Amino acid sequence: MKRLTLNIRIQEPFGNLYRKQHVLIACRNTEGKILVGKKPNFYPGKVTRLLGGGVHEGENSREAALRELQEELNIHPQPDDLNLIGQVVVNAETTDGRTFESTTYIFFLRLKDNNYKAGDDVKGIMGLTLAELDTLAETYDNLKSDHWYEGEEGRHSWGDYGKIYGPIHHLVHDEVKKMNP
Repeated sequence: MKRLTLNIRIQEPFGNLYRKQHVLIACRNTEGKILVGKKPNFYPGKVTRLLGGGVHEGENSREAALRELQEELNIHPQPDDLNLIGQVVVNAETTDGRTFESTTYIFFLRLKDNNYKAGDDVKGIMGLTLAELDTLAETYDNLKSDHWYEGEEGRHSWGDYGKIYGPIHHLVHDEVKKMNP
């Protein structure tokens, strides 16, 4: 399992920084593609992200990953089907001195069939090749700090968001690439 610590400065905190723990799941479908969720009313342009969400009080990261898979893909894998491939600890400090610490647990799941469908707050599911996943990570790396989101989830800089999700998607790309297809 790959461990990564990110010490970053941000302008404004956003959703996942308010959570102490959350999970992301790299689901590989039967064609070998990694599934990502589309949220057209949230992400800019062609940006998507791995499936997942917050760890609720009273559940561990594996239980949270299983719940998120049920909510976002309408599937019910067994706990042993999930492989923990990464852990990313984020220490973020805002320009006005507020600090946030959050841990993301990253799981891998090889789907046995393609009987899934978008659910919860995910509006669509796309399958990415490893090359496309790497391009997505680079897209996160290149999000501009003066490009702002303002909506239900508050206000944040997409550049700050990319400081976390670029490295996370690079980690997933690298770890999945090491696995057999």
